[in-house]
Amino acid sequence: LVLLGIKPIRLQVQYRMHPCLSEFPSNSFYEGSLQNGVTVSERTQLAVNFPWPVPTKPMMFYVQLGNEEISGSGTSYLNRTEATNVEKIVTWFLRAGVTPAQIGVITPYEGQRLHVVNVMLRN
Repeated sequence: LVLLGIKPIRLQVQYRMHPCLSEFPSNSFYEGSLQNGVTVSERTQLAVNFPWPVPTKPMMFYVQLGNEEISGSGTSYLNRTEATNVEKIVTWFLRAGVTPAQIGVITPYEGQRLHVVNVMLRN
């Protein structure tokens, strides 16, 4: 788009993520200039006692050993083991009082997104 003459506009303040989550995009894509419009206390759920790997940083990378397979579309991937474990963790949060709007699950594959949604609906 830049080559077509469209001037990029960079985000200056983010209001969605816990500040520990915004560190990566700020440092990787914004040379450390991305500011937080929310505080740690605004994004911390004290009533939710989840065993985060680092208690002050409510995030994790949860590696699964399930097999990746091609999804029904034939153009994406899914991992059934991973989807089952995502459902268990999300259900744990929901039962602890976290609302769906407060939960984010990130996957780079549309096939996995659809499979996670289906597993969530079934369970």
